[in-house]
Amino acid sequence: MTKIPVVFTFDKRIILGAAVAVKSLIDTAKAETSYDIYVYHPDIEEKDIKEFEKMVEGTNHSITFQYISKEKFKDAPINKGGSWTEIVYYRLLIPELLPQYDKVIYADTDVLFKDDLTDAFNIDISDYECAAVAMEPNNENMICHKYFPENKNELTFISSFIIFNSKCMREENFVQRMFKTIETFNTRLKFFDVDVLNITCDRIYSLPYRYGVFQSLYYNDDWSDSYEYRFLKNVFSDDTLKEEVKNVVMLHYAGKPGKPWRRKHVPADYKEYMDKIPKKLKRFTFRDFRKKLFSKV
Repeated sequence: MTKIPVVFTFDKRIILGAAVAVKSLIDTAKAETSYDIYVYHPDIEEKDIKEFEKMVEGTNHSITFQYISKEKFKDAPINKGGSWTEIVYYRLLIPELLPQYDKVIYADTDVLFKDDLTDAFNIDISDYECAAVAMEPNNENMICHKYFPENKNELTFISSFIIFNSKCMREENFVQRMFKTIETFNTRLKFFDVDVLNITCDRIYSLPYRYGVFQSLYYNDDWSDSYEYRFLKNVFSDDTLKEEVKNVVMLHYAGKPGKPWRRKHVPADYKEYMDKIPKKLKRFTFRDFRKKLFSKV
């Protein structure tokens, strides 16, 4: 049995998306894979935690919820009133929060897993602090991300799927360095956890694109109108992108047309998992989102 620790971080606003992510993770696992799932959160209620626990009952997997106070990042910049709150930084605490593991996988919650994560977990990153998917070259001509001269990496990496070499990061005081980065760059941080990760780590292994395929490439054969393709093509060839999209492991619902659970027309593969999760976790659907929206008018 291959035991793989996987971490998610979310709050009560993203319950439905998180439930789909967890359900697709365990449903696409190989028979010999056992996921130790950890959730770091600031406000998930016990009644909802019990519904998540139901999803792993009778399986090889486990799920553990741990409260993290937002005060831990009270001095960190956030998108006030928006979707990027203090929670985006929680993933950067993983080496410290899970000292029993030498390697840990983190994944966002606006995702759908299409395959098992054993191959990713077995990648040798012993000479690196962590592994992530590259988004674009790190230089003055960046299209999406903010350029930091202090960032010594050749590429800029997204933080939606990270394999932490936790043993190495503990030995090199990553968490302490991370807080120092937040203090030093504070108001200059635009993408918050993404910027902090790229500035703090100078040894990041570049994962295959299949571990972070954007929805704009996955659901469309014509990428000409895809904002994400504009910068991805500067890292990956078209042939590589096509092969990686074909063999997607984690589908990421970033960018247009928005989060699937807030749409009137949900992609069929995502809807399949929305129908599988416990009924009490089906929140923030299009109907609920619209109802909340119009109630403010």
